Amino acid sequence: MIEPVPDKGGAYVRFPYDIRKEFGKGRVKAEITFDGEPYCGSIVNMGVKNPDGSICYIIGIRKEIRNKIGKQPGDQVTVTVKEV
Repeated sequence: MIEPVPDKGGAYVRFPYDIRKEFGKGRVKAEITFDGEPYCGSIVNMGVKNPDGSICYIIGIRKEIRNKIGKQPGDQVTVTVKEV
């Protein structure tokens, strides 16, 4: 689900894995698609926490991509990720 960045107008999706365990680093550059729309970006930690208090890694979704796919915070989106 697309989540809002409070007071900033931005949005992101949560990455459901600990990237330090999965990739051995704290920032992962990736080729990403949102509902098939391609984007080159990173999986990062921006201070967001999971409900259990653990570190949450996120992928930001640019406004132009949200507009292209017709999705906004609160909407479900299909995401694919490939490390580059």
